[in-house]
Amino acid sequence: MPEAPVTLEGWYTLHDMYAVDWPRWNALQPGNRASIAADASNVLGALESPQDGHSALFSLLSQKGDLCVVHFRRDLEGLRRAEMALSRTRLREFLLPTYSYLAVIELGTYELAGQAGAIVGKRGLEPGAEGYDDALEAEMRRIAEPRLYPGVPGHRYVCFYPMSKRRGEHVNWYDLPAKERGAFMRGHGMIGRKYAGRVVQVIQGSVGLDDWEWGVSLFADDPVVFKKLIYEMRFDPASSRYALFGPFYVGVRFTAAQLPAVLADGIGSD
Repeated sequence: MPEAPVTLEGWYTLHDMYAVDWPRWNALQPGNRASIAADASNVLGALESPQDGHSALFSLLSQKGDLCVVHFRRDLEGLRRAEMALSRTRLREFLLPTYSYLAVIELGTYELAGQAGAIVGKRGLEPGAEGYDDALEAEMRRIAEPRLYPGVPGHRYVCFYPMSKRRGEHVNWYDLPAKERGAFMRGHGMIGRKYAGRVVQVIQGSVGLDDWEWGVSLFADDPVVFKKLIYEMRFDPASSRYALFGPFYVGVRFTAAQLPAVLADGIGSD
């Protein structure tokens, strides 16, 4: 049986997508709209920087929805509290759920193990020695900590999509030996590193948590980067042979204080 890769987990994540019921919303008196939006703005503002986690808001493009609310929290209970905070607002009466995705930030150890192993080796510990495995895991987690528990990157645009690996009769990612999978993912990572500084990628594992196997969130200040990065990766064997993709969601970031403006013109004030 092929060996399952070791992964490290960080924040639990939730992406909630909503469409605004515009006919009902627009039928309200201006004063009512302002009051409802202000109340929701205050609630969402408190969620943006809680004691343990992060949240962010995005105005979605296309008919897939109008609002995306992203939560990073330490546990599922924290995610549920954040989700319920919006559900209890008067605004929720005018929001129609269109999509939702639950996952946990994940780092594979294909490359991380090599980095950590080199550091542990310099201390005189070799594979198989007593204490080596514990030292290796501790070093991997130390290196990975900032990537496991990040804030929601502050870039203006987000692109989110779920994906899975093929497991069909003739092409099955999960039948590949660990060494071969690792080689594919290292090559895949080389493409991502070409875009360092222009895009921040947050990989979330969702096996057993949602319908797809991973959720990918990309953050950038130039949305064309999403197209270029994903298009280039489509030619890499890790994608061209083995990847399946779900729906794509693209949004413009705004603060909770801008919510009334977003409900008025779609993107809020710049």
